[in-house]
Amino acid sequence: MAGSPLGRILSIALLCMVTCASASAQINSAVGPVALSANLPSSLTVTATPGLVNFTLIPSGVSNGSTAISIKTSWSLATFISQLSLYAYFTSPASALADASGHNIPAANVSGSANGGGFGAFTGAGPFAATSSITIFSQFVLGFNIPQTRTDSLNLRINTTGLGLPNGNYSGLLVIQAQVI
Repeated sequence: MAGSPLGRILSIALLCMVTCASASAQINSAVGPVALSANLPSSLTVTATPGLVNFTLIPSGVSNGSTAISIKTSWSLATFISQLSLYAYFTSPASALADASGHNIPAANVSGSANGGGFGAFTGAGPFAATSSITIFSQFVLGFNIPQTRTDSLNLRINTTGLGLPNGNYSGLLVIQAQVI
């Protein structure tokens, strides 16, 4: 049959099939590795609203702030156990508020009430201000990188008793800052 025309056709067909099969065989390249890296960093944020609290001062007495400050603290920490604290403070104990002529309302004459608690003067020690701070909260945080949030309120008062302040516009800046240890 190999010499017959049908045999030759079958031989050529068989040869084509073997040749075509080897020509279309799978070829793999060397690997091209790509290293991946991901990081979920710790985060700690504080937002306070409103950004302005007004006072109508009286010559000798206590004046309440126009509104409470709502403070939102959010965190995701890369430690399992931490101490989280939130502080409110003035950068200058002698001058929490001042007028354009340099008359001052000291931090000791400003007080705050955190979450409806009693009012306390801004005379405490904290990590950001040695003698013009109050602690709004301090708590242990358990959990590795578990996002958490809490909201606190802070009411403010100014006591002008004994200051002998002249009429004028007084302004100052209260700083609210969190720390994790």
